[in-house]
Amino acid sequence: MTRHGDEGDAQRRRREIVRAGLTLLDDTGFEGLSLRRLAGHLGMHAPGLYWYIQSKQELIDLMAKVILDEGLYPIPPLRGRQTWEEWLVELACTTRQALLAYRDGARVVASAYLVRTNAITPVIEQSLTILEDAGFDRVVALGGTMTILRYATGIALDEQASPTGPAPVVGEHLANLPIPEIDSHRWPRTADAMRRVFERHLRDPDKMFRVGAQMIVRGLAEKITRQSP
Repeated sequence: MTRHGDEGDAQRRRREIVRAGLTLLDDTGFEGLSLRRLAGHLGMHAPGLYWYIQSKQELIDLMAKVILDEGLYPIPPLRGRQTWEEWLVELACTTRQALLAYRDGARVVASAYLVRTNAITPVIEQSLTILEDAGFDRVVALGGTMTILRYATGIALDEQASPTGPAPVVGEHLANLPIPEIDSHRWPRTADAMRRVFERHLRDPDKMFRVGAQMIVRGLAEKITRQSP
């Protein structure tokens, strides 16, 4: 077998191992993920696994890349009369859904060196192109893009760590969740605001997330005229 063939086989095996890591993640969660456990899952000895994956950090980096490659692939460029504001909100929503597609997916991505594997670089480049065409300074465009991506990651982290249970059942749980009991005499504004949010948005996590993303984008729009971060 040629050296080229050896390298090709090794790359295929690495992809199989990363995919197995994602399967193990769904079974055990982030806390249960380890190279030793993954080796057992694959029927390998731990030293054999280290030949393909040198560290848990490398495994996490590669798993994060798969999560984002799969989840962010559907994001198209601007379409028709779609505005940059609408596109950026869709980026936020798509990113959140990509992270929620795997158990503890947000934690994997938040723990990864995303630039090292170019897991997030293509979508950043796409966003910078759209925002620069809209009139943004490049550094401001980068700041806005990263803010949206971090918002999506933070909300997904919160949802996956929520005591209400796994992300798919959060909406069902919220539908039956009573409005929080807040002393309206001591904290009248907070009690009123929470009541309104529960009545309007909190029963639908997707809608609530979208509203938050729209608020961020509206704030970003003001930066067009102030070209500084």
